[in-house]
Amino acid sequence: MKTPATDICNRAPQMRDAILKALEADDCAAVDLADVEEMDLQGNRLTTLPEGIFDGLQNLKSLRLSNNQLTTLPDGVFDGLDSLEALALSKNQLTTLPDGLFYGLSSLEILLLNNNRLTTLPWGLFYGLENLEVLRLNKNQLTTLPENLFYGLGNLKVLDLDKNRLTTLPEGIFDGLENLKALRFSNNQFATLPKGLLAAARKP
Repeated sequence: MKTPATDICNRAPQMRDAILKALEADDCAAVDLADVEEMDLQGNRLTTLPEGIFDGLQNLKSLRLSNNQLTTLPDGVFDGLDSLEALALSKNQLTTLPDGLFYGLSSLEILLLNNNRLTTLPWGLFYGLENLEVLRLNKNQLTTLPENLFYGLGNLKVLDLDKNRLTTLPEGIFDGLENLKALRFSNNQFATLPKGLLAAARKP
């Protein structure tokens, strides 16, 4: 049974139409967001996401927002997506992300942030993502990373930092990544690397 939170008929027209297209549906009255597990909003012209746009999608497992024109994301836009396992935000124009943007997404396994314009990341951005396995940050404009950025990501298997503008990395930044299988940071601007960096993915 639909509730106001799961009824898309009252959403902003651009988002309502994009959601209907993503769900391959014609009639918003026939859609109950509580039943939706996958949503594909790739390849649109979205420049921002209204607060509350994903309300009612508590069973959503996959959300694809790549190939849009997003420049920023409102804090809390992903709140309530407790079942989300895969989130694709690649190939947008994001320059920064709010601290705590992904807080509460404890089921998330795949996070794609590659091919944006990110220059820096807040230190608590990935806090609570204990089930994350794949994190792609390649092809951004990152020049530095906070010391504890990857703290708590003990299940991470793939970390891609290729093609950024990194000149150095904090000592111990990869500590605790005991399940890491692939670490990529080629095509950056390193002159030196911290001692023991490649041995740092160890148990705390």
